[in-house]
Amino acid sequence: MDNMVDMRNKKENGNYDLTLEIGDKTYFNFYDSINTKAAEEVVRDYLFNNDDDADYKNVKIGHNLNRHIVKITAELDYLNGEHKDYKYRGTM
Repeated sequence: MDNMVDMRNKKENGNYDLTLEIGDKTYFNFYDSINTKAAEEVVRDYLFNNDDDADYKNVKIGHNLNRHIVKITAELDYLNGEHKDYKYRGTM
């Protein structure tokens, strides 16, 4: 999905908080409504496209009508707290 900004914040336990911000026009080209199932699909596709093997949980979604942004947050959990590199980022 184009028109998306990703941000990660590392937590003390080695896991990450992920935030994805997507232009609402782009989001609504793929999805009909703001819902958790769609948000989980966006996170799953994002991780797959970045060759990232994290497990995700606590996915939340919101729509800022003033900024025309759909914001998705999730917690990323890595086995033994080891974050995998993006070996193939940008090549898919």
